[in-house]
Amino acid sequence: MHLRKSSLVPLLTGGFFFCLDQFLKYMAHGHPSMTAYLIKPWLGWEYFANPGIAFSVPFPNAALIIGTPLILIGLLVYMGKKTRPTLYQILGTSLIFFGAVSNLIDRILFGITIDYFRVLTAVLNIADIMIVVGTLCILMGISSQPTPDIDNREQI
Repeated sequence: MHLRKSSLVPLLTGGFFFCLDQFLKYMAHGHPSMTAYLIKPWLGWEYFANPGIAFSVPFPNAALIIGTPLILIGLLVYMGKKTRPTLYQILGTSLIFFGAVSNLIDRILFGITIDYFRVLTAVLNIADIMIVVGTLCILMGISSQPTPDIDNREQI
């Protein structure tokens, strides 16, 4: 995969949301008692130190610190082998990469992931949203790629 000008916007988008997430995590971790709700207690700002993975499912921190870079390398190798990735796939890869790195930084520095947005019964962060949206983008990119038409091959 060659870096084209069209790839720059998805990379900058991922980088922007990475920086925003790190700033908000810094604010949440620095002021853990601060809360603010639009609809109490369902929607708002609330610090949560998440020791697990999604939905606070317990998982060994060491396995996450070792496994996350391996998964990201696999994703980058997979995307690097694609001859013509779609814009959705480039954006999805960028969002997943920057989101996972943001959460990995938390794991390395604090042994937890810092979550701060309360949405119904979950508390999450922008990095979590980036990973989910990135996965959806990659799936949309796969489904939007033209498939070769077998019936229109030249007859020998």
